[in-house]
Amino acid sequence: MRCLAPFIILLLLALALAPVAQAEDTPGAPLNLQAERDGTRIYISWEPPEGNVTVLHYNVYRGTEANNLEFYDSLDGNYTAGYDMEVVRDQKYYYAVSANTTAGEGEMSDMVMVDVPSNDYPVLVIGIIIAVVSVTLMFAYWKGRGSEPAP
Repeated sequence: MRCLAPFIILLLLALALAPVAQAEDTPGAPLNLQAERDGTRIYISWEPPEGNVTVLHYNVYRGTEANNLEFYDSLDGNYTAGYDMEVVRDQKYYYAVSANTTAGEGEMSDMVMVDVPSNDYPVLVIGIIIAVVSVTLMFAYWKGRGSEPAP
């Protein structure tokens, strides 16, 4: 046992001085999240989190209330943008995104909100359309009566 003691001490010393492989930290939040209405869909874009991290995929969260976001979709880590094609008119949507690495899911980005207007036309626009159609029909009726032979 006495002759093994120096070897054990040297082995422990070598292990203590050897570089230790550190586990990768979970990524920070994706940056500069933006969302905007694009016709009947919503375009969402962001930048990768800071640092030298390899993002495997991004999780997109959405909700119709700011404090109630749910997982919506997952995108490959090579993409930093996507579309929400399942929007309903006259609704507000809130979005946040997180990055996933081999260490796990990171923090969520700041939240953004998009307001999708309704299909309803304003009363003024409907009134103008009705007025133009009425005047056109009256003019056509008046013009047609003038072309009839007199009795």
